[in-house]
Amino acid sequence: MIHSAPDSAQQQRTNTAVLRLAGLQSRDIEKLARDSAMGIAQELMKHQIPIPSKKIRPDVGNVQIDMIIIEEKVSSPEPGMRLQFDVEGGMGVTFTIKLLEFLADPKGYVTNLFTQLGPMRRNVQRMRTHKRAADAAIYRALTQGAANG
Repeated sequence: MIHSAPDSAQQQRTNTAVLRLAGLQSRDIEKLARDSAMGIAQELMKHQIPIPSKKIRPDVGNVQIDMIIIEEKVSSPEPGMRLQFDVEGGMGVTFTIKLLEFLADPKGYVTNLFTQLGPMRRNVQRMRTHKRAADAAIYRALTQGAANG
C-alpha cells in the first residue's frame, strides 16, 4: 500500500515509524529522497526516455516526482519516491522506488531500472499487437457474420 496524502492520520503514524526506522529527521529524509529522485529523473532525461505529456506534471523535464511512504503488509513503512513519465507509443511508466534500497547501491539500482525498462516496453508492445489482432478478428466476425446471416 502506498500512502501519499499528507494530511491523513495513517500518513502521520507511518511518518513517525519511518523516522524511527531511519533515525533521520523528516526534512532530511525528504531532501534525500527529492535529491535522489531528481538525479534519476535527470538521468532519464539525459537518455531522452520520457516524452512530453499532458497527463504528467513536469517536475524535472518530463518526469513527475512524488515523495511517498511505502507500507507493505510484511515490512515496516519506509520512505520512497514515485517517478512517472510517458514514453514513445503512448505508454505510461511508473517507478516506485524504496529510498533505503536505492541508497544501498544507487548505481546498481538505476542500472537495474534501465535494464528492466527495455524488456517491459517490448512486452507491452507485443501485448498491444496481439490485442489489436484479437479485436480485429472479433470485429470481422461480428460485421461479416451479421452481413452473411
